[in-house]
Amino acid sequence: MFWLWFALAALKCLLLYVLARTGQALPRRARLDEAANRALPDDRWPVVGMIVPMAGADKRMSAAVRSLLLQNYPRYFPVLVTATADEPAADLVRQIQRDYPHARHVVAGPARNCGQKNHNSLCGVAAVKNKADVFVFCDSTHMARPDFMRHLVGPLATGEAEFSTGYHVVNPTDHRPVTLAYALCVLLMRLLQAVSSFTQLWGGAMAMTREAFGRYAVEDLWARNVVDDCSLSARLQKLGIPVRLCPGALLHTEAGRHERHVWRAWMDRQVLFLKFCMPIQWVLLGFMGFVMAVPPLVAAFILLGGLLHVSSGLAVMLALLWIVMLSVILHLWRGLLRHSISFVRWFLSFFDAVAMFVLVYFRSLPARSIVWHGLRYVVGRGGTVRRVERLF
Repeated sequence: MFWLWFALAALKCLLLYVLARTGQALPRRARLDEAANRALPDDRWPVVGMIVPMAGADKRMSAAVRSLLLQNYPRYFPVLVTATADEPAADLVRQIQRDYPHARHVVAGPARNCGQKNHNSLCGVAAVKNKADVFVFCDSTHMARPDFMRHLVGPLATGEAEFSTGYHVVNPTDHRPVTLAYALCVLLMRLLQAVSSFTQLWGGAMAMTREAFGRYAVEDLWARNVVDDCSLSARLQKLGIPVRLCPGALLHTEAGRHERHVWRAWMDRQVLFLKFCMPIQWVLLGFMGFVMAVPPLVAAFILLGGLLHVSSGLAVMLALLWIVMLSVILHLWRGLLRHSISFVRWFLSFFDAVAMFVLVYFRSLPARSIVWHGLRYVVGRGGTVRRVERLF
């Protein structure tokens, strides 16, 4: 049993180290993309329809959407989509239009057979379908740099790919445990995205050509599904169609005083989307959670046994060595963030994140529905929506 723990502990360190090195290579990949983009004249860039589904009243939304409207991209049509005309997000759109009258507001109406975000995105596509060569889909709560869209569309402009994706990074504005654990979870997902075998579309920053949108029947898929990115990624994987990761298409998410129930709800959705749309990856995710959770738990028992003189000296020494190795690797992870944060808090947040993931994963086992923005989606195989229930 001890050597099984040692094997899992070594595997965990190896995995985290490989991901850390992968993350360290991302800036160089982004610079190479930037150089290729600069070599492309403006008249070679395709016309983009940028669709931004909006919902809720997140205080970050105004600045985030405005950053999307300030892109240094030659030709693009921004479409801001809300479900109704009288929700808080719709009021915000009208305020934004005073400064950016070229931004179009589309009211999608309530979704009946799919996720509301899918429905909003499809209505946005319908508004620009005849004008755009490329569709870009963005979330409304992440800050974008002015060259974000060039990075995201670059591989499509050169014909290198039909689908591309970016991702986001959380910038903690405090050192509270939940905020740091949330930042760590997003960082883990970003680093997994950078491994080619795990690269898939992320709905907060993804692009596709209009031809690919039609060829792969994206409209039909989204019109029946609970989520956009996982459902389409599953289809593309079955067809062997690659997704190009664009490291420079990196959005920034400010997080401060993050609440535990908000973090858990977000993580619930991430796990459930995989369960319904990509079950094999969901199983692999469970194995990764096992690899993450068992070593620290067993190490704690070994060290406790050392204090009680029931663990061998070799076991205690290896447990301490493992903790040192994990600390070094998490220090590398901390260096991937924009701001300097307390290493002790960062180290402890890692275990908080592992504990939350284990809880969420076990909760996902019997789950048959997903709660999102006040709606409960009863979901069938492949993420197909069977029923939509309003919670309030």
